[in-house]
Amino acid sequence: MKVKVLIALMMVVFAACSSSGTDACPAAGGQCVPGGAVCANRGSQNCNPDKNPGGFFCCLPCPTGMKANDAGTICE
Repeated sequence: MKVKVLIALMMVVFAACSSSGTDACPAAGGQCVPGGAVCANRGSQNCNPDKNPGGFFCCLPCPTGMKANDAGTICE
């Protein structure tokens, strides 16, 4: 029984850590956008620069209770 629980826990941890490239950003609730785009909340998720050499980055929604300012550059 303990072995089954340990294996299940390892699978969950591996799945959480293996999210990379363009999958990591949507999994965090954001979207990959081009480098010049305006974004109030840049995420650290990798937007697969090997396949998006134009400098794509992850743009996440503002935290709950906050919204982007009029310029869209910060969450307030």
